[in-house]
Amino acid sequence: MSLILIVLIALFGALVRTIFGFGEALVTMPLLALVGFDIQTGTALIGALGLLVALPATIRFRAQIDFTVVRRLVLGSLLGVPIGISLIKLVARGIVLHLLGVFLLVYGSYSLYKSLRQHLGKPRLQANSWDYLAGMVSGALGSAYNSHGVPVVIYGTLKRWPVNQLRGILQAHFVCVGIIVVLSQAFSGFWSMQVVELLLIIIPLLFVVIPFGNWISDHIARATLVKYIYVLLIVFGGLLVLQ
Repeated sequence: MSLILIVLIALFGALVRTIFGFGEALVTMPLLALVGFDIQTGTALIGALGLLVALPATIRFRAQIDFTVVRRLVLGSLLGVPIGISLIKLVARGIVLHLLGVFLLVYGSYSLYKSLRQHLGKPRLQANSWDYLAGMVSGALGSAYNSHGVPVVIYGTLKRWPVNQLRGILQAHFVCVGIIVVLSQAFSGFWSMQVVELLLIIIPLLFVVIPFGNWISDHIARATLVKYIYVLLIVFGGLLVLQ
C-alpha cells in the first residue's frame, strides 16, 4: 500500500506541474513526509520527475520562451545550487520551509486580493540584473527542496509576464536547472536503487498524466489561471507552515 501511495503522490505532483507549470515539490514533499518516506530519497525522486515533466512542456511552449531571460536565470542558478546543498545539510529544514511558507502565504494572499479587485499594479523588477538574483534563489531552493519553480513564478508575476510566456520560461528554466539539480543531488548521495525502481514504475504512467494535465490547462482561461496560481501559492504556504 505504501508503494501505491508514493506512486500516486508523485503522479499528483506531475499533474499539478503540468496544469500550472510549477508546484509539484510543494505538493508532494509534505505528502511523502506524511507517509513516512525518506526525505533525501523523496527529494531525489521529485527532482528527477520534475525534469522529466519539464521536457515535453518546454517543447510545447517553445514559441513563448525568452531564451535571453532563461540564460540569466540559469547563470544565477549555478551560483545558487551549492548554496542549497549546504542549506539542507547545515540548516534545520523546518526553519527554512516555515519561513518560505509564511512568505508564500503573505505574497499569495496580497496578490490574489489585488487580482480580484483588478488592481494589478505596474510591472516591477524590470532591470535585467534581477534575473540573476531570481535564478540564484531558484537554484538554492531547487537543490535543497526541489522548489526552484516558486522563485521564478513570483518573479514572473512581479514582472507581469503573460501566462504562456511565464510557463515557457519556467519550463525551459526547469530543464536547465533540473539537470544541474539532479546531478548535484546524485553526487551528494541522495540517489539510491529505490529512486530508480520508483522511476521505472512512474515514467510509463506519465504518458497518461501529462496529456490529461494539458487538456485541463487548455480549458482554463488565462486570467483565471493567474488567480489559481496565487491560490496555489497560498495553499503551498499553508502546507509548509503546518508541516
